[in-house]
Amino acid sequence: MRVMSRGLDWSPSLFYLTLLLWTRRMTGLADFSNYLSRIITSHSAQACDGQPLRLHCPRHSTISIQSAFYGSGEAKLCRPDPDPLLRGHNHSCSALTTLQKILSECQSHRDCQLPVNHLLFGKDPCPGTTKYLHVDYKCKPTEHKKHVMCEGETMTLRCRPPKVLIIYAAVYGRSLGQTYTCPSHLTRPPQFECLNHEAVHLVSKSCYSKHKCSVVVGNQTFRDPCFPGTRKYLSVVYSCVPQTLLREADSYVFSSTSSPTVETEQDLKKPFPKESRRPDNSGDIMSNSLLTYTYIKEHPEMAALLFTSSVCVGLILTLLAVSVRVTCRVSHPRDHRIKPKSASQVVNSKEHDDDEDEEEDDDEEGTESSLISAADRKAIYDWEEVTYVSEAAERAERIERREMIIQEIRMNAYLNGSSC
Repeated sequence: MRVMSRGLDWSPSLFYLTLLLWTRRMTGLADFSNYLSRIITSHSAQACDGQPLRLHCPRHSTISIQSAFYGSGEAKLCRPDPDPLLRGHNHSCSALTTLQKILSECQSHRDCQLPVNHLLFGKDPCPGTTKYLHVDYKCKPTEHKKHVMCEGETMTLRCRPPKVLIIYAAVYGRSLGQTYTCPSHLTRPPQFECLNHEAVHLVSKSCYSKHKCSVVVGNQTFRDPCFPGTRKYLSVVYSCVPQTLLREADSYVFSSTSSPTVETEQDLKKPFPKESRRPDNSGDIMSNSLLTYTYIKEHPEMAALLFTSSVCVGLILTLLAVSVRVTCRVSHPRDHRIKPKSASQVVNSKEHDDDEDEEEDDDEEGTESSLISAADRKAIYDWEEVTYVSEAAERAERIERREMIIQEIRMNAYLNGSSC
């Protein structure tokens, strides 16, 4: 009963522990869902003159600038100009160094904050006009893929269905220190960087939300940022994400594009191939984690059943271990108490001891008699029987004599009492 009561006392604790684990798991799934939506979708931030602009990405991801604009456009995002003459003119202006400045300050950082002012970008593009800074960026995960292709070749990017491509960065040109990347024996490498960061728009237009795409690397596709004769290359940072997640995060892309072919629909209806269940040789952990989350989201009943079953099995094993431990603590060795023996039991015990001694003697003699002949062994057995009978007779005679003495003592005591 004590063990059962202790087991019942543990029940509320186990219930609260299970509830705590479930709550933490749900919180972790919510945080992971928020993380996925942050790294899949594109983000934008804007601020007017005199205001701070902040770019932020979650943990395990960094900022990847897509575009930047500083100036005054047709859309009036800030307060109107104080000068009525300027207010009447609907003109646009922009700073040409905006993208380079934002890249140098915020690229590959997790958090970035800048004061919006024309001094940050050099010369004021339109003095006396209220201007604003607008930045488009993505949160690039730490686990991603990178592909480099030299000028004059065709870059092919592919993802295994049901995953699709998402582009985080694309640069065309040549950077300093990359002498072994697409080397050129005819011309010397440039003394400064010549990079075209606007290539990300062309690559995204050709590859975004597709299973496979091809891009020709050359000046016909991208604007040439270097001197003539410089051999350039295209560097693309991308990742493979499940199509269902991308559809939920950016449904406008799938609704605005053309409908997929029949082959693509069949591939999406088919179950995941066996190869996709094994880890990819490229070691892209991010894609596998996204696929796992997609499976959980598409099969919530199965995921809940597996989680509940694992929790129940863990609770049963824990309860068994606790009950065994409590039982071992409660149990004590039994108390073997020695009871007093009566006179007859003492006599019987003595006789039993004598019999055991005789049996031991018989065993010892039996081992010795193995060397004696059969006739001598029979004579010894006859003698042992006679000795045993004589000892029994003497023992009975002693008992009878003791009883007679006890009776005589009682008679004398009775006679002495009657004479008085």
